[in-house]
Amino acid sequence: MIKHFRTILVSLTLLFAIGTVASVAWARNSDGERNDVEGTIWVANRGADTIRAFDAGTGDVLTTIAMRPTSQPGDLVFARGKLYVSEEFGTPPAVAIVDAATGAVLKRIQTGPRPHHMHVSRDGDLVSYGVFGTNRIGIIETTTDTLLGEWQASVNPAARSHAGVFSPDGETVYVAQDVGNELTALNPRSGEMLWSMAVPAAHELILTRDGATAYVTCRAISELRVIDLEHRLVTATIPLGPLPDTLQLSRNERQLTVGLRGTPAQLAIVNTRSLTFRTATLAGADTIAGHQWTSPNGHITFAAFEGPGAGVAVVDHRHGDAVVRTLDYPRRPHGLIFVRAQDHDDGDDDDD
Repeated sequence: MIKHFRTILVSLTLLFAIGTVASVAWARNSDGERNDVEGTIWVANRGADTIRAFDAGTGDVLTTIAMRPTSQPGDLVFARGKLYVSEEFGTPPAVAIVDAATGAVLKRIQTGPRPHHMHVSRDGDLVSYGVFGTNRIGIIETTTDTLLGEWQASVNPAARSHAGVFSPDGETVYVAQDVGNELTALNPRSGEMLWSMAVPAAHELILTRDGATAYVTCRAISELRVIDLEHRLVTATIPLGPLPDTLQLSRNERQLTVGLRGTPAQLAIVNTRSLTFRTATLAGADTIAGHQWTSPNGHITFAAFEGPGAGVAVVDHRHGDAVVRTLDYPRRPHGLIFVRAQDHDDGDDDDD
């Protein structure tokens, strides 16, 4: 009996140890040093009306900040030591500016209806947000925290500006129109329309670091398009899983992760050379993926999801895209960003 009990105890201890190793393995490279995840994962939760910070290396909760009640914060970006949070259903709708160090709300900028997906320029000077349900894109200047304008991003009044991503030099903002079936380019400071091209169901996008190529998710038709921006030409079309949305590129730009908004929550991992992909399931039935961040070396993805067991799935691409841990955040976690440790300290933006 005693021997049997000891066997069970040893087995349980081993299982616990294995689980503990798996839960922190994402933070280490082969030499045992932290690898590309020294920083903070910030997540916006629509159901809880809060934003939360997790230590990216350990998964520990660092802080939870209350946003305006019933505002359903859906997305956020970081620049100059501040978080810009889209309070989509606030009364009135607004972008809240939060001191990332203290959690204090410094200011709110009133916006048009439902400020939606947000992006920041590489130098941290400008923040964009889609004005959900309209053909406009909002631009905030971060040195003064003023709204430069909510620019008309399409001449088509039926277009719906979902997201705007800046060129590397910050002189152009590219806007995906997921009803108008186009990709447009604007001067972000003046709102001047530069050009437009047809891209069916364009929804979200990401640019290569040289600004020459855009990857655009065409959510309504479950496709990914590769676009040569200089020649305004679609060079490839890849059928993906259901409802492709947000994107993240590795530093060498060979790996692209795409959040899939079908059920259950999933992530597509695209090889940008072969244009093939594999799919990772983040959680069980009745879950829906939110936004994600992928480490620059392409090893780890943190992906928000809502539904049963809601939180942030930690996906290890080095080990079969396995979910090695889930960081609990009940209700409807959606927008997710990573801020490097030194950026929290010096106030610079994250340009990975």
